[in-house]
Amino acid sequence: MHFLLTVFFAGLPLVASGGLTFSERNIELSSSPSDEKVSFVFNFSNDGENAVHIEDVNVSCACLSAKTDKSVYAVGDKGRLEAVFAIGSFTGLQRKALTLVSRDGDSKEIDRTGLLAILNIPDVITITPELLQWSVGEKSEEKVFQLKVTHSKPVHIKGVTCSREGFEFRVVEKKKGRLYELYLKPVKTSKPMLGLLKIDTDCEILKHRRKLAFFSIARKRRS
Repeated sequence: MHFLLTVFFAGLPLVASGGLTFSERNIELSSSPSDEKVSFVFNFSNDGENAVHIEDVNVSCACLSAKTDKSVYAVGDKGRLEAVFAIGSFTGLQRKALTLVSRDGDSKEIDRTGLLAILNIPDVITITPELLQWSVGEKSEEKVFQLKVTHSKPVHIKGVTCSREGFEFRVVEKKKGRLYELYLKPVKTSKPMLGLLKIDTDCEILKHRRKLAFFSIARKRRS
């Protein structure tokens, strides 16, 4: 797995929480399109006067797992909280929060340290707009998605299927392997509905081989 790890707010002083001092509480990462997971580490030290006991690490998403390298840190010990983010189908900028729960010495008081990872996950194809929409009763006019290949290698559309009957669509290749327009038109707009287009490609990265483009016919909002 290849990824770039950069720490931002680098000019800020060390951040203390309870007896623990963190080198940084915020990190920024970028993955490659083929990565299945990304690992990152928060480093800290016990600069307090008592041993620090780790009670738990809470994560904000089922896609995250995290643990410290041990459960008790004596005075002067250095430690690591390592987290793994399972990318799955996530793309774009993702903000994932973690909370380290600890206890200072024999104290019953709990310290909670908030940590944040900002993850930049590149896609191989961008689709704009995110949603094509018609209003109920609107004239049945053709609207268009633009598909732009941002991957280093060309990607070609092999086929398109629609989840709803009563829609016409066509694909226009503007630049082979790089830029496509996908036109969609409802036969009628008499009732609300949601649907999607399944776009199959020849992308070499299996998890990016199929893309989805969403559309709807919605009721007009009352003013």
